[in-house]
Amino acid sequence: MDFDLFMERYGYKILLGIFGAVFIVIIGTLLASFYLLFKVLGYFAATLLVVFLIIYAFTVKRRVMDAHAQAHAKYFYDDRPKR
Repeated sequence: MDFDLFMERYGYKILLGIFGAVFIVIIGTLLASFYLLFKVLGYFAATLLVVFLIIYAFTVKRRVMDAHAQAHAKYFYDDRPKR
């Protein structure tokens, strides 16, 4: 069986399985961390912390990431017209 036939029959299923496993591990880690957070701190404190983190991510962190992107664009992107 050559490589093209193998990829046509099995390759995409294998890739889908790998990406699915990675996705499940990422989501599982996130859910497990939320579970432990709520178990350790309690519902009220954990909810306040999660709300604070969401607000922080969409305000402060967004501005920081935008500043980093602009700094990288300044040094790594040449906006001069081509000759």
